[in-house]
Amino acid sequence: MKSLVRKLIKVLIEKNLTVSFAESVTCGLASNGMNCTTGTSDVFMGSVICYNEAVKINLLKVDPTLIEKYTAESQEVTDALAVNLQQLIHSDIYVAITGLNANGGSETPEKPVGTIFFSLLYKGNLVRCRKLFKGTPKRIKKEACKQVYKMIISELEK
Repeated sequence: MKSLVRKLIKVLIEKNLTVSFAESVTCGLASNGMNCTTGTSDVFMGSVICYNEAVKINLLKVDPTLIEKYTAESQEVTDALAVNLQQLIHSDIYVAITGLNANGGSETPEKPVGTIFFSLLYKGNLVRCRKLFKGTPKRIKKEACKQVYKMIISELEK
């Protein structure tokens, strides 16, 4: 994963861009992964760990009716997190991650454990992604972080 982060940081530096995260299911793991190489302080602005619904609502101003209608682990809420993160942290790219890594959440047959939602806001465009990962909660979180890094790189290399 470190080589992927190094590539991401290199691309961000080359393009003179910054990034910030709103993390729910990954609980700060994606942000923590950014701190592995020189240059991080030039491109990584910060993050909000918004695991609890109250933080999503009170700090990141997610409309509670979105959570009621779609659940906290949904593309709609993830989109709102990315968009609303702009009010807290100034950066060029805003990334949000939600999902299910263990039983006991809002899982359904259509949204099983391992379903992770990603939203990336860059230059006013919202890029969305939904992935299903298998394995332990730790493995799911690690794969989600890899996906986030790949998603940012892919968007910037277009």
